[in-house]
Amino acid sequence: MARRRRVARKFHLALRMKRKLLVVFVLVVVLVIVLIGRLAFIQISSGNRYEKIVLSQQDYASRTIPFRRGDIVDRKGTVLATSTDVYNVILDCYVINSKEEYLEPTLDALKKCFKVDGETLRTYITEHPKSRYYVLAKKIPAKQRDSFVALTEAKDEKDNPVNPNIQGVWFEKEYIRKYPYKTLAASVMGFTTSGNEGIGGLEGYYNDTLNGINGREYGYLNSDSTYETSVVEAVNGETVVSTIDVNIQSIVEDKIQQFAEKYSKNKNKTDAAKNIGVIVMNPNNGEVLAMATYPSFDLTDPWSLNKYYSQKKIKAMSEEDRLDALNKIWQNFCVTSTFEPGSTTKPVTIAAGLDSGKLTGDETYVCGGSMHVADRDIRCVNRSGHGPEDLAGALADSCNVALMNVGLKMGADVFSDYQQIFNIGLRTNIDLPGEARTDSVIYTKDELESSKVNLATNAFGQNFNVTMIQVISAYNSIVNGGNYYQPHMVSKIQDESGNTVRTIEPKLLRHTISESTSKQMVEYLAQVTVTGTGDKAKVDGYSMCGKTGTAEKLPRSAGKNLVSFIGSIPAVNPQVSIYCVVDEPNVKDQAHSSYAQKIVKKILKELLPYMNIQKDEGEDADTSNSDALVDTEEFDDEENVGGVG
Repeated sequence: MARRRRVARKFHLALRMKRKLLVVFVLVVVLVIVLIGRLAFIQISSGNRYEKIVLSQQDYASRTIPFRRGDIVDRKGTVLATSTDVYNVILDCYVINSKEEYLEPTLDALKKCFKVDGETLRTYITEHPKSRYYVLAKKIPAKQRDSFVALTEAKDEKDNPVNPNIQGVWFEKEYIRKYPYKTLAASVMGFTTSGNEGIGGLEGYYNDTLNGINGREYGYLNSDSTYETSVVEAVNGETVVSTIDVNIQSIVEDKIQQFAEKYSKNKNKTDAAKNIGVIVMNPNNGEVLAMATYPSFDLTDPWSLNKYYSQKKIKAMSEEDRLDALNKIWQNFCVTSTFEPGSTTKPVTIAAGLDSGKLTGDETYVCGGSMHVADRDIRCVNRSGHGPEDLAGALADSCNVALMNVGLKMGADVFSDYQQIFNIGLRTNIDLPGEARTDSVIYTKDELESSKVNLATNAFGQNFNVTMIQVISAYNSIVNGGNYYQPHMVSKIQDESGNTVRTIEPKLLRHTISESTSKQMVEYLAQVTVTGTGDKAKVDGYSMCGKTGTAEKLPRSAGKNLVSFIGSIPAVNPQVSIYCVVDEPNVKDQAHSSYAQKIVKKILKELLPYMNIQKDEGEDADTSNSDALVDTEEFDDEENVGGVG
C-alpha cells in the first residue's frame, strides 16, 4: 500500500513538472514569434536605414583629410605666412607583392623619383609582405610627387598605360607653414608648431580663425560586399588681412639693422642695444602699419639659438634655460615689455593740465637746474637750468622743473584721472598676445597724494612703467583732435576664395582731450622739432610734432638709459605717427635721445615719399619729394649725438 502511494506521488510530481515545462516552452515559443515579428517589422519598415548606419560605421579603411591653415597677408595682399602642400609617400607592400611583375617597376620608379636605396627597400617589402602602410618619405614637395604620378599615368599613342605595373604607392597630403620673408615682422607674425598651433603674434592670437576642420575619407563594404567610400571634405582656415604694410615694415627693419651695423660689437650684430622697438601707425584710426623689435629671429627656424649664443653655452643650458632664452628672443618688445618712459609722456601731463583747466597756457616757470620737492632736490636735464620757461618752451627744452610744477599744480586727483583717460597703466587690448598690463607699476591716486616726490617725478615720465603701444596710442589722441582709437593689427578676415567674411572697423574708445586742447598741443609739439630737443628727427620740408625721451633706469647710479622719440607728420592733421625706443644703446654715454631720433629720421626719409605725404613747409612745400628717397646721412658717433631730454 505504501509502495503504491509512493508511485502515485511520483507520477503526480512528474505530471506537474511536464505541465510547467510545457508552459515555459509555450512562453519561449511565443517570445520567439514576437521577436521574429518585430524583426520582420523593422526589416520591412526601416531596414534600409539601419543597413546604411551599420555599413557606414564599418572601419574598413579611413584616412584624415587635413585642412589648410589660412594665410596671413599684409594690407595690400602680400603673403606673409602661407601653408603649402607636401606629401608623405606611403607603400602598400601587400599590393606590391600581390603580383610578381609589380615589384621591379615599382622599385625603379621609387628610386628614380625619390632617390631611395633600392636594395634596402626591396628587403623591407619582401620581409613585410602583408604591410599595408609604410611611410617611405615624409613631406616631399608637390613637384616631386607629381613626377611619380606622371610615370603612373603615362600613356602611349593608343592611350594605353605605359607603366601599368607601378602599383602599391599612394600619397598622404599634409601642409607645412612657409614664411616668404623669413625674419620680417617676426615678433608680430609668430609661428606655428606641430598640430597647427600658433605661438605668439598673429599666428597665436588668430589661431582659431586660421585653423580649419579636418575632413575624413572612409571606406566600407556594402550589402553586396562592394567596397564604397564616403568623403567628408576638410574645411580650410580663413585668411587674416593685417594692417601691416610690407614696404613700411621693410624700411623700419632696414634702418634698425643699419643702427645695429654701427653699434654692435659681435659678428651677428645682436648687441647694438638691449632692445629696440619701432611702431608706425595711422594716428586717425589705430591701424599699425609697422611694428619691429630688435633683436629678432628667423621664422623659418625659430627654435635656433645659434645667432645669440655659442655652441658651448647652448650645450650647457638646461631645457628650462633654453626655453627662457627663446622666449626672450620671441617676445614683442613693443607690446610685452614695460619701462619708464621718460619725457615722451610729458605731452600727456601738459595736455591733462590744459584740458582740466588747471593750466591756462599762460604759465611761466623759472628753471634753475633743480627743484626742491618735499625732502629732496630733483634735478632737471639741464643742470645749469633753462631759466624762464613757458609751456611750449618746457616741452621744447624738455624741462623737468617746469613739468614738476605742472604736476604739483594739477594735484594727484587730476593727474591720476587723466592717466586713466589716456589708458596709461591699462591694456590697450591690441590684437596680439602677451600685452603687458602696467597698473601694478604705476602709482595710485592715494600714493600720489601722499608723496609729492612721486607726483613730481611722474609728471616728467619717471617712477612709473608703460608699454610702447600704450604711449603711442595716448600720443595719437593728443595730435589727432582728442580721439583715442584702440590699436589693431588686422583689418578683415577672408575666406579661402578671397571673400570678406568679417571686417574689423576702427574702434573709437573715448575722447581724451578737447579739440581746442589738441590744437594747442600741436603748436607746442611742433616747436619741439624746430627749436627743441627733437630737431634731429625732423625731415626737411615736412612739418612735424614730436617729443624726445631719456629715462634713467634702475638703479639710477648704473648709467643705464632708455632713450626714445615719438612724433607725427604733418604737424596739423597728421597722417602717420612713429615711436622709437632704444633700450640701453651699446655706447658708454647712453643718455642721448638722438640715438632714437636718427633711426626715426632715416625711416621717415623713405617712408614719407612712399606714403605720398607731401612736403608742407619751406621752399619744398607742395613739390616733388622724390629727393627724400636718397639717404646719405650716417648715424652720429657717440661723442657727437647731443639731444638730451
